Amino acid sequence: MSNAETSIMREILCAISALPGALFWRRNVGVFRQLKGANIVRVGLPGQADLAGIYRGHAIEVEVKTDRGGLSDEQRRWKIAVEKAGGIFVLARSPADVLKVLAALSDAHPVERPSTHGPESVNGVAMP
Repeated sequence: MSNAETSIMREILCAISALPGALFWRRNVGVFRQLKGANIVRVGLPGQADLAGIYRGHAIEVEVKTDRGGLSDEQRRWKIAVEKAGGIFVLARSPADVLKVLAALSDAHPVERPSTHGPESVNGVAMP
């Protein structure tokens, strides 16, 4: 990802992570060389979006591009797969692009689901 896209991605991640009911994270995808040695490490799946998360019970994928950037063939295939599975894929060039989609979800589903787990549990299992 270019520096311009990285900057946009950080702005988007900060904006959407601050929303109540939101859980988003950066997803690294690609091929990397280990610092020590010549081993190659592959992470993620080809075409996966830059950001992934959950907002009010909806799976959200966000691919970040500059004004001139477009989806690769792999990213288009990922978009189709996400949407076929019931998720939401957003091509974003600014935080406003994602916030607009999430606002529409808030308007459609204004009541947040109550948590079935306490603040100190994961999958219903108490954490020390």
